[in-house]
Formats: sequence, structure tokens, C-alpha cells
Amino acid sequence: MYPAFVRRCVVAALSLTAASAAFADAKEDAVKAKCPAVVAWTEKMAKAHPALSDEGVERDNKAGGFSDPDLRDELRKRLEADQVARNAWIASPQDKARYEAMDKVDKDNLAWMKEHFSKKGFPHANAVGLAGVNAAFILVQHAVADVPFMQSMLPQITARGEAGELSKSDVAMLIDRLLRQAGKPQRYGTQYAGTNMKDLSDMKMDPVEDPAHLDERRASMDLMPHADYECALRIFYAPDTAPAPASSTAH
Repeated sequence: MYPAFVRRCVVAALSLTAASAAFADAKEDAVKAKCPAVVAWTEKMAKAHPALSDEGVERDNKAGGFSDPDLRDELRKRLEADQVARNAWIASPQDKARYEAMDKVDKDNLAWMKEHFSKKGFPHANAVGLAGVNAAFILVQHAVADVPFMQSMLPQITARGEAGELSKSDVAMLIDRLLRQAGKPQRYGTQYAGTNMKDLSDMKMDPVEDPAHLDERRASMDLMPHADYECALRIFYAPDTAPAPASSTAH
């Protein structure tokens, strides 16, 4: 099983939908078979950042002692609602009712974040644990209905990345999303646009600045080469292995 932070790097949020896909075992096997360079990259990242691996996050969970357990629980519940709604929509992207259900969850989470994060700021790991920080990041990444709010969170999210509470790849994804929302080329090539609502794997990379040096910039943010990334994307968004609504584990 890939570490959780690696999964976020492999499965980009489509700029069109702000969606994410769950990592089913069959998809992981397909990536190993068809995208072997991804396997080497994930192993490298797991060794380079053990604290952010599944095992590292579990150790953090067991250590406990978090200063704001109520906020941690609320983030967990809101992330679960986000992922269930999102994975249900990915399984049937033409279903208007599922899209509207996902949109409702996103807007409810946004309203809650604007109230709580404006008072306490983006949470620290000592308050909510690494899992809580990760949950907060995902909710912010999906708050595209209020780009100024997302922009206001970037400095704090960048600081969490520098402190080792989030991966640099998370920071890169938020930067790219904000650039695309502003109508500018992305920097790290994490954002893709769907071209076929019946098959989300039929996608293309959104415009990117200085394409010749894209992989250099990606490497600086712990992102795999874009060709390997795209190879994995097309597998994970393929409709024949669409995730079940209740089995969400990725972001």
C-alpha cells in the first residue's frame, strides 16, 4: 500500500471537478504493471519522509496528546463526508444529483472553515495531529467556491509544509490550483482538465509555465516526473475501476 501522502501526489485533483479517486488494490496493481517508475518513486518518497507515511501518521495517532481533540474529530467527520460524496460522483460523473450532493458538502465545509480557521488559523499538528492537518488541507483544496479564502490559507499551508506537517507536494497542488483559478498557467503540472464526462481518465494537463523545466520544478516539490504521473492518473480515473462511494481513502 502506498503511503497516504504519496497517493495524493499520484492522484491529482482535476481542475474541472476538484475531484479525487480512492486507491483500490486493483488500481495499485495496474500502476505497478503499467507505470513501473511510479513504484520506484513512491519507495523513494516513503524513505525520504517517513513521518508522513501511513506508519508515521499511525504513530502520531497513537501518541495522542493533541490540544484540540474536538477540532480533530470535526475535521475527520468533514473529510469523510467530502470523500464519500466525491467518490460517489467519480463513480458516475454524469449524475447531476451526485454532483450537487458533492457541491453541497464542499460549500458546507467552506462555511465552517471560514468561521473556524479565521479565528484559530489553519491547524497545527500539535492541535489535531498529522491526520487532522491533512484533512484540513484537503478541505481547503476543495474550497474552489471561494478563491480568496483559499489564497488566504496558502501562507499557513506553506508553513506547515516547511515544518514537515504536510508534504511539499500538497503545497504545490494548492499553488497550481490557485494559479489556474486566476486564469494563469500552473507551475508544477498537478492540475488536469477532464475532456469526457463519461470517462474521467480522458484528460489533459492544464496550461503550465515553462514546460521545458517542468520536471525540475516538480522534483523540487517531491513530485514525480509528469509522464509517470499522467500514466498513473489515467489508471486511477479509468471508469472500469471507479471507486465505491464508501471506500474513500485518498485525496
